[in-house]
Amino acid sequence: MSEKQPSNSPVNTGRRQLLIGSGLLGAAVAVNPGMAFGRGWGRDRDNVQENVEPVDWTVEQLRTALDKLRDDTFFGLTAFAVPGNDPYSEYQGRSTPAPGGIATRADLYLAGGVNLLLPLPAAFMQQLLASIATYLSLSPMDIPEMASGDVGENGEWILENLDSTFTDYLEGEASNTVLAALLLNLAATRAAGSVDGPFPSPFANLSWEQKAQLFEELESPHSWLKRALVWNIPDRDFREAAPGVIGSLVSFILRIGGFASYNEFAVFDPATREVVQRPLGWVLSQYAPDAPPSSIGSDDFIGYYQGRRSV
Repeated sequence: MSEKQPSNSPVNTGRRQLLIGSGLLGAAVAVNPGMAFGRGWGRDRDNVQENVEPVDWTVEQLRTALDKLRDDTFFGLTAFAVPGNDPYSEYQGRSTPAPGGIATRADLYLAGGVNLLLPLPAAFMQQLLASIATYLSLSPMDIPEMASGDVGENGEWILENLDSTFTDYLEGEASNTVLAALLLNLAATRAAGSVDGPFPSPFANLSWEQKAQLFEELESPHSWLKRALVWNIPDRDFREAAPGVIGSLVSFILRIGGFASYNEFAVFDPATREVVQRPLGWVLSQYAPDAPPSSIGSDDFIGYYQGRRSV
């Protein structure tokens, strides 16, 4: 483990802000409400809630919280790409009466794509997160309302414990999908200035319009936000590459979030190499309404969309 910094050092201040701004604190509390009362806290035992077992906050528990945060983030992204009748679409203010991308489990397809196609070196992500932490320390945020009700006066002690565990996590094998979710949430927090909402993911708590503005900002070659997030990366090569990496990552997840909602991923059986039911994307687009599921994915094309013969 890295040498521990004093609790009031600029490094630690930034890291605390990273844990708050990424939504990780909220996700950790949501996954494990008893984390506030684990062994070693000791200073506020009189305020322990009834029927909550004390716990030790470990890397494995942190991994569970990070997975929840990633899922929440990708749900918010999928709802942006293809809104439906799910809670994420409804909260963003853009929904439909019918199921949308979330019902197709596009989030799983997206996660697989990020892990397979966008390998991000651990050293690069560690330096990027450290740079973001330094930037966040310039304008500290309070613990969001969603989490503050659970942590009470123990917030700073929880952050200290969580920070130490997060350091251990980053020094191990960190998932690309988790790191991408952290980055997207941190950008959302800084752009919108708020992390409160019903979901642990700050990005998922944005309105549809705010999500669109954030993506526009992150894809822009002249983005102030990208410059602010990467300016403190110590390695020159990483620092120069970071804006392009962020732009490519955002462009990829945006396109895959929509593509995954309209393909056959959720209903394809790899063992039989057959589609077991009509894909939701086909229902939403009204493509080949009379085609039986077994014809989908066959060796021969079944026709063009809406009978088109040219473009």
